[in-house]
Amino acid sequence: MDEERHIQGIIDFESGNPNGYENWLRQRDARLEAIRREWALPLERKVRIRLQNIDKDFEGQLKLVEQPETIDRRIPLRLRVNKIDFMSPEIEQCIVLE
Repeated sequence: MDEERHIQGIIDFESGNPNGYENWLRQRDARLEAIRREWALPLERKVRIRLQNIDKDFEGQLKLVEQPETIDRRIPLRLRVNKIDFMSPEIEQCIVLE
């Protein structure tokens, strides 16, 4: 499986590698950064967001609801701000607050 299609990462407890958890964190962070760049979204940052067809702004941390299988901006992302779930194409405006 190539690096882009690898979704979860592997934590290797059996090899005795003391850095298994740190390696997993680095893989996760690298994948999140690749997703940020590909979709041009400020994931894990506090934002004010306006969605299409909703006459209200929402503020909170922009979260990824589920990891995409591939890193390809043509595939919509499932996102969340506070308790509001939406798809990336629904974003009309996104302003980073912090």
